[in-house]
Amino acid sequence: MRPLPTLIVVLFIFCGPLIADEPKSIDLTIHASAIETPALKYRLFPAEGDLKPGNAIPILLRLPWERGQWMAEVFPKLREWVSRPLDAEEWASSGGVLLEGSYSELKRSAFRRDASWEYPIGETTSPHLILIPDVQELRTWLGYGLSARIRYHISRGELDEAREGILIGFANSRHIARTTFYINQLVARSIHLNMLNRVEELISQPKSPNLYWALSTLPDSLLELGRAASFEGDMFAMTFPAVRELDRPRDPREWSKMAQQLVAFLVEVNSLQRQSEVGANDFANTYVTKMAPKARAELTSLMEDGKERVAKMTDDEVVIRWYSNLRIAKDERMSAVMVLPPREAWTELKKLVAEIELMHAQTGTIKEEFQDPVAIYVSVWSLKRKIQSLRLIEAVRHHLASHDGKFPSSLDEIKDIPVPIDPLTNQPFGWSVQGNMATLTAPRLPADVVVHGSKLEKAHSLVYRLRVE
Repeated sequence: MRPLPTLIVVLFIFCGPLIADEPKSIDLTIHASAIETPALKYRLFPAEGDLKPGNAIPILLRLPWERGQWMAEVFPKLREWVSRPLDAEEWASSGGVLLEGSYSELKRSAFRRDASWEYPIGETTSPHLILIPDVQELRTWLGYGLSARIRYHISRGELDEAREGILIGFANSRHIARTTFYINQLVARSIHLNMLNRVEELISQPKSPNLYWALSTLPDSLLELGRAASFEGDMFAMTFPAVRELDRPRDPREWSKMAQQLVAFLVEVNSLQRQSEVGANDFANTYVTKMAPKARAELTSLMEDGKERVAKMTDDEVVIRWYSNLRIAKDERMSAVMVLPPREAWTELKKLVAEIELMHAQTGTIKEEFQDPVAIYVSVWSLKRKIQSLRLIEAVRHHLASHDGKFPSSLDEIKDIPVPIDPLTNQPFGWSVQGNMATLTAPRLPADVVVHGSKLEKAHSLVYRLRVE
């Protein structure tokens, strides 16, 4: 298994920013800008015909090498450049922050067609032990280093170069998402959001072209939630392949060894808490003894000829069969629900959360916070919400160009291009105008799934305050 302390730290680093105490509005100054022809004169993602054969991942993983001094002096401080004002004096002497050679390699990997990470999936019976430190470093390279390079160009009015940098960021982040782990999807999402923040800064510049169609044609496969859901849903069975063949004859010693392994797994993923002074075997035996009566009663009703069959089983066998049945049912249900579109997913997510809570109550285990299906689902789909909101802002800029720089009083006034709606709720974005100021607001998420006022809702609320010049 992936060592749990490392996993929790990584998830805190990448998912922590998703949780905010209060929703914050984003202030943008925008300028009229009509959509130009051809529609994709400006791109934010490589055209299919521009991709070259080859694997992007070796290029990305070689980035730190032969850059010793830069890695020691600049790399640890890259995050500072992302929050530095665009008119700060430091940009003039920054040299672009990111080394030219590093930028060239990022550009080379962005235009590779394939992304094969070669994680030893299928080569180990403990997929949780697969280490993924590469994603943290790449988040720094792309989310901070490349962001700094883009902001450097914006500070100098080099908008074409800034747009190219955003394209490189989207393409490489998509490479990161082409894996089977939830954590990689969340890391890729974080980098994509950094690139969308750069889009905000780009379209705020007086001479920025309209990126409506460039945003519209960003691929749906920026993240691969379905693939990750399928793999993560099968990980328990991959870790304990014996659960696929529980009817194979075993003697009591084998069942006892399996029970020890099962409890050790639950301790390692923080589903069970064992005091350090209690031995692993003693703790496993205590857990089995405690759960056996409930497991025996429930298993009897689940199995054909259950009363007679269960009566012949040891406590170890009963608990293993019972827990495995509940766990696999939960994992497969989560895999199925996570791929649904929001209109269908909300009700099923609510049911899934209740089912997970019931399973933990039944088995005496603790909820694994990093496997919260609602948080993962909303985090991934909020990326699409951000993209659609920026498309809408570009639609407004297009409207301004033909209406003397005046905001539409309602979004229905925008007639010649499609007006996006919020993909998380299938509802229109909120819109209000006061003079040369307008407010764009994303609809609230369903309160029976995401509690209004909760940290999760605040983290994924979206409010733009637009001022026209």
